[in-house]
Amino acid sequence: MGISKINACLKKAALKRLGVPGYKTTEIAGFYMNRVDDASRREKCFYSPKIILMVQGAKRAVVGGEETVYHENQCLVSGIEVPGTSYVMEASPQKPLITLSVDLDIGVVSQMIAEMPLEKISGSGLCKGLAVADADEGMLGAFLRLVELLDKDGERDVLAPIVIREIYSRVLISPMGRHVREFCTVGTESNRISRAVKWLKENFTKSFQVEDLAKYVNMAPTTFHRRFKKITSTSPIQYQKALRLHEAKRIMIAESAGIAEAAYSVGYESPTQFSREYKRLFGVSPKQDISK
Repeated sequence: MGISKINACLKKAALKRLGVPGYKTTEIAGFYMNRVDDASRREKCFYSPKIILMVQGAKRAVVGGEETVYHENQCLVSGIEVPGTSYVMEASPQKPLITLSVDLDIGVVSQMIAEMPLEKISGSGLCKGLAVADADEGMLGAFLRLVELLDKDGERDVLAPIVIREIYSRVLISPMGRHVREFCTVGTESNRISRAVKWLKENFTKSFQVEDLAKYVNMAPTTFHRRFKKITSTSPIQYQKALRLHEAKRIMIAESAGIAEAAYSVGYESPTQFSREYKRLFGVSPKQDISK
């Protein structure tokens, strides 16, 4: 069919379900659609393990001091949850930004890697938590089939997992393959950092020592700290702080919690310190954020 024709079909099919701006959870588990009309949009976020296809528009992802830009017909893959800032570069009501994304199931991908000849896994090794590459005709076609399955109740539950595995396979044989393999192969340093991140997400309200966390993932403290910062662009302590602040924001907005209540619930002992660090991360005070 060709990349341009598949892209045109993707835009048409996506806009049928994205009549208004917003992030949409679909009937297929782990498959999401997003529309943005405002080119000035900027937000602090965590890039969770996902494969994101830019169908239309462009975004800029900033993690630490490193900038990653992805345009139409490109995929962004995050192999690990990393804090960053997302900037919309190209979007308007007439030509909205459209993305389609699937969760990266580390367990499924690990099994696929074990069954796949290593020479089939393409690309260079890991640099940071994010990677970008052009989406070929096969990748675009797989995403199109996934969108089309949303309208096929009788086939969706059976075929959608197969199409998602195809998307995983296409990532592994793309220039992003070795990047993903680093996170999904048990025993690699990057996989150990993933285990540390999982522990932090499950225990972000607790105090911890970096040396103990390094021991938990069987790494020397200096190696662990250096590798953690290389992958996530932040230290373990700062990573935990970002987790706490993002969760506090969610609690205040989604559950109408007060500032002090949110601060204590995520592990802060001082609402004043919480407010100061919240403003440093998000650019506005908790009170201003709630009122928005």
